[in-house]
This record gives sequence, C-alpha cells and structure tokens, in this order.
Amino acid sequence: MAITIRSSFTVEAPPSDVWKSMIDIERSAPCFPGAELKEQQPDGSYKGGFTVKLGPLTLKFAGKFKIAEQNDANHTVVVSASGTDTKGRGGADAQINAVVTDSGGGKTKVDVVSDVNLSGTVAQYGRGAGMIEALSQQLLNQFAKNLSALIEADVAHSAQAAPAATPNTAGEPGATNTAGEPVAPRPATETRRTPPAAAPVAPLDAGALVRKAMWQSIRNFFARLFGRKQPR
Repeated sequence: MAITIRSSFTVEAPPSDVWKSMIDIERSAPCFPGAELKEQQPDGSYKGGFTVKLGPLTLKFAGKFKIAEQNDANHTVVVSASGTDTKGRGGADAQINAVVTDSGGGKTKVDVVSDVNLSGTVAQYGRGAGMIEALSQQLLNQFAKNLSALIEADVAHSAQAAPAATPNTAGEPGATNTAGEPVAPRPATETRRTPPAAAPVAPLDAGALVRKAMWQSIRNFFARLFGRKQPR
C-alpha cells in the first residue's frame, strides 16, 4: 500500500538553527515520539527503532535510515527509512523530503513530503489514508515541540560556551618576572561545557493521538464534502 503524506510545521527559531539541528541525526531523531536511534553503520546509515502503543496493542519496528541527499545551500534534505515489525506483522519503507524555509519574524517553516509503502498486516492498519495523514500531522506537531526545545537548549549552550578570558595577572601584557624581564601573556582559557543531552526515549502512546486524528479525519472529510477546509 503506497501513500503520500504532506505536512508542515513552524519553529520559532532562525532557519540556520533549525537546519543545523535537523541534520544532526543523533540529536534530532530522538525528538520524534517513540523513535530510538542506535549505532551508525559503515555505509552512514543508522539502526533504529520505533515503538507505538495502541491501547493493549504494542507495535515495535526495527530498521534503519540515513540521509540520502542533503543540500546545505537550499536547506533541503531527503531521508530514506525502512523497518519491519519485530513480530513479523509487516513493514514500511519511506522516503522523506524536507524543506526548511524562512517564514519571517524569526520563525522557520518546515515542509515535509513522505512517500510511504506499507506491507503485510501493518498495511491493513493504514487502509484509511486520511487517518494516517492526520495521525502523522499530530506526530509532527510533537516533533516540532521537541525540536524547538532542543534548539533553545543549543542556543543557551552556545551562549554559555563563548570563549572567556580567565584573569591571570602574571600573564597580563606588560607583566615582568622577579628579574624584571617581560613575561609573554598567557592565552585566554575557554570555558567548555558538555552539550545538553537529548530527552530520553519513551514509547509513543498513540491512543489519544489516534482519537484526535480520527476527529481531524472526519472534519477533513466533511470539509471536502462541502468544499471548504475546516480549521485545525
């Protein structure tokens, strides 16, 4: 089953900051609800996992993904991903195209187009393409919130890690030793801090998201029926 999902979100940060965080896979991937990043492979791809809880049902996917294309000048990136359910109930392959653009006022818009192929029993869960699209938008909304928090932490860390001169009277310009000979100034020391860690990974409990997605799907159906789009 092949479907195309189009969605977008806005982050209150400059495009350069959003882009830098997005292409840092080791930090941005855990921002996606239920996602887990594992070790990097020799071909540059990463092993990963994705866990979704639907009431008593838990779906666990294991697979890999990598950046297939990256254009730093245009702020566009293509990510390829594939995974299979650990209990053999099917799988999914996806190509995700993302574009980062300046939306003005210090905000950045990220447009995402995902071409997804579902197989096996998993495909039966996704027969309602409108449902998957609505659910994906809810997931992206949460990803945007987590990414915004990550960017804010990065900005705060950068400000704290700015080079600062350590007072050193013995090495100041014009200082002399006990023999009256000039002493070369010592280089300023730089404050180093450990970058903030990513939030811990937790399984995605999609129950509430599914209910919200169902309602959004229904609203979208009636919007198309009556020729107008309902507000989200």
